[in-house]
Amino acid sequence: MPVLPPSPDPGEAMRTLDARITAHVADPDQEIELLLQRASLHGRLEDYVEALARSKAWVEAEPNNAAAWAQRGSALARVHQFAAAREAIATCKRLARDPAIWEGLDATIAEATGDLASSGSFREHQATAYPNASTLALWAGHLAIAGRIPEALAVMPRAAAAIRDNPASLLNWILFQWGRIYDLAGEPANARAFYAAAYERLPTLETTVHLAQTMLATGGDPSALVARALRDPNPELYALAGKPADARREWERYLAAFPEAFADHAARFYLDQTKRGGADPQRALELAKLDFANRPTLASRTLVIEASLAAKAPACELVEPLEHSQLRPQLFIAWRALTACGRDASPLAKQLGIQ
Repeated sequence: MPVLPPSPDPGEAMRTLDARITAHVADPDQEIELLLQRASLHGRLEDYVEALARSKAWVEAEPNNAAAWAQRGSALARVHQFAAAREAIATCKRLARDPAIWEGLDATIAEATGDLASSGSFREHQATAYPNASTLALWAGHLAIAGRIPEALAVMPRAAAAIRDNPASLLNWILFQWGRIYDLAGEPANARAFYAAAYERLPTLETTVHLAQTMLATGGDPSALVARALRDPNPELYALAGKPADARREWERYLAAFPEAFADHAARFYLDQTKRGGADPQRALELAKLDFANRPTLASRTLVIEASLAAKAPACELVEPLEHSQLRPQLFIAWRALTACGRDASPLAKQLGIQ
């Protein structure tokens, strides 16, 4: 575990964020950014709704303001409305004097939608030209998504060493990204250690959920962790707490507002319920297909295939790209799908060490 500087009390960090949102109500750029930060922290649907509404109002009030269009694109991207986000960025490009206002967001959308070539060139350039904690961690995250796990893990110590400030949010994010790399590699024990360290810095919803999931995967009991987090209810927490009816109700509420944003997480909920014998595999498959249509990444392709297997309708035509993945969890799903499709899965079985 890396030695990182001490950070402020997480409770104080959360209270400060609430106060800053109130203080910046007359500054749409700051207010929208802070609302999106709080949405990420707690996962509250209402914060996403408010951020989208405020960003829409800002571009309508100031249609020639490049910053307004950049923030509009950011808000739309956060709820996975990528086509609309790209349109906002296109408007921003026409208005902006400095490409720095939109370049990072452009790369984020490219990465989120599976265009790793263009996003990778930007991430690598930024990490090389401006090697700070954020650019290095983003480059490591890109490498991990591309399956280049050893390279990603080699970059993360450099990101930690480049930390020059100590907000709880930054240190949480660095540690979470490190854990996520191990998660993608199929190493839940290592991922759990980093998620636990990230949780100590700031117990965001995403950190809590990933920590609970890796605890379950490594024989731990996350019930106390989830019970504390449920003071701020969320569908993912309801599911982890063994309250599927509440989780289902809340997932459908979130999906009604922003279907693209929550299709993947909701699909995984319905898949998990399938494994528990209370399921709706067809709903899982419907949501997985929606996610894949919106962002055709290897991860979303994997989810469609997993859901199709649960629905007893294996998506044989989608498997081939996964056979060349560098990530073990994706290779395992490819092996399962090839087997279900009656195709030769022995090379993958040998590669996975299961035959």
